[in-house]
Amino acid sequence: MSKPEIRKDYFKDDYVIIAPNRAKRPFEVKAATTIETGKICHFCPENFHGETITYQDNGYNGEWEIVSVINKFAALTPTNVSAYGQTEVIIETRRHGMDINDFSIDHIVRVINAYIDRYTALKSMDGIKHVIIFKNEGGKAGASVTHTHSQVYALPILPIKIENEARAFGKYRLEHTTCPYCDIIALESERPRVIWQDENLFVLSPYASDSPYGAWLIPKRHIRLISELTHSEKESIGKAMRIVLGTLDKYGIAYNYFIENAVYDEDYHMHIKIAPRPNTWAGLELGTGVIINPISPEYAARIYRDHVLIRDDPRF
Repeated sequence: MSKPEIRKDYFKDDYVIIAPNRAKRPFEVKAATTIETGKICHFCPENFHGETITYQDNGYNGEWEIVSVINKFAALTPTNVSAYGQTEVIIETRRHGMDINDFSIDHIVRVINAYIDRYTALKSMDGIKHVIIFKNEGGKAGASVTHTHSQVYALPILPIKIENEARAFGKYRLEHTTCPYCDIIALESERPRVIWQDENLFVLSPYASDSPYGAWLIPKRHIRLISELTHSEKESIGKAMRIVLGTLDKYGIAYNYFIENAVYDEDYHMHIKIAPRPNTWAGLELGTGVIINPISPEYAARIYRDHVLIRDDPRF
């Protein structure tokens, strides 16, 4: 692909401009993604003071390896009627300086178990309409602490972006009597945007990706919530994260990822979206919502496929 192209999302009324002639090579963005580090990391266990722990995984040696705590600088709290809710930080490891793609598959599975525990607990809070699990990695993605962690927000509102996705999903199901994400798997299986797949998980760079090097992790089994994942499906997600996030880490590209679940009790197809952040939105993006993506999804998928020959890698 050499000429710019306007692309529409698979089933939502979202458009992007794929403009590969504006692209920079991956290694050219590395210096822009670093963040400042302080002398004291408050996520390291020796610096814990008065933390309110909501979840703890003691691993195999008696000390916590994964822990969730109430965010001390929370934007939402259960006691504030003007900004009701709860925000938690999931510290994914005791060890400073690691990224999630450095973890063993077993460790990533246990991080997912922490996500499930906190999602389930916060979803049951009175007055909560939406719970989002997300990760910011790198300064351009909004991370302010280098110690690897994720966040969980319990919101008293249903954000319009989430509501629009649910409505578009429901409309597609009514018109086609099929699930759009199941159809995406079938549609893309033999196309160049496939990054990796196994018996449990389908990973692709979506056709109208609004992020350079964007990737979606879609379970092949039609499930509504992260809590419905089997152990084997969690392991497949761990493998995919090591492939995709390991590639982004190699090039120093900041990223966000977020987990999308069913909003209410409606039918849905749970998935994980990874949104790398090598560039900055400008006037067109902020003024119209139409994103210019300088990396074609086909090129992005090739970058990921070339990074790991999974059949020859003993780590998996």
